[in-house]
Amino acid sequence: MRVKTLLVAVTIPTLVGLPAGATPVCATQAATATVRLAGIDAAGDPVLADGRNLRLVGLAPRQDAAEAERFRTALQPFRERTLELAITGERDRWGRWPARLYLPADAPGGQRQDVALLLQRSGAALPLAEPAALGCVDQAAPIRQAATSTHLASASIAVDGHDLAAVKAQEGRYVRLEGRIASVGERSQRTYLNFSRRPGEAASIVVSRSLWRELKGAGWTAAGLGGKRLRAYGVLAGRGGLLLEATSRAALELID
Repeated sequence: MRVKTLLVAVTIPTLVGLPAGATPVCATQAATATVRLAGIDAAGDPVLADGRNLRLVGLAPRQDAAEAERFRTALQPFRERTLELAITGERDRWGRWPARLYLPADAPGGQRQDVALLLQRSGAALPLAEPAALGCVDQAAPIRQAATSTHLASASIAVDGHDLAAVKAQEGRYVRLEGRIASVGERSQRTYLNFSRRPGEAASIVVSRSLWRELKGAGWTAAGLGGKRLRAYGVLAGRGGLLLEATSRAALELID
């Protein structure tokens, strides 16, 4: 469970956000505001000078103390600097805003720099495939578009979704999960791609209603997925660490 310390109450001005239930927007399309980075909170997340906590989209959760320290150290040069903020969705259950931070261009007409990408390139953070992190890729692009990229595949831990002990041992970590689909459970709000027909015997991939609709538009069907081998990227959580929520098409790949 993620523990956060209580921050001193501050008045937070309204900034760019999305209505409840709205679809996340591309960072390149979101309006930006000028902000300053105050530091890192006890849970390891960036905090702005106005008190808001951020989750930088496109970055995987830190897996251990060493990764958390690398992330903290790499963010230090950005403290108290003028940055541009683009909010890409609603706050999560920990009160963090999913967002992009940019270093402004050095000269008019120049290109701003994405802080998340700079952290990745320096080795201070691992990538996480999610809609707001993909720069609004072509919706007709193959599902394996980002999931097969070398840097993403090498950045995650490979886990056999049928190995119950191995899956549970990686709870809370960002992984590359593989397994053969035994059943598909379609529900009103989400769909489960199960690696076993019996609950609790293997891992399951969870996709939202909107993502499942997108997948069906690309030819995926509940009947046709049975027996197919699937690779997915994400964080293992829920039901004893046996659920992995796929947040975008780029986080899923049919192997055969």
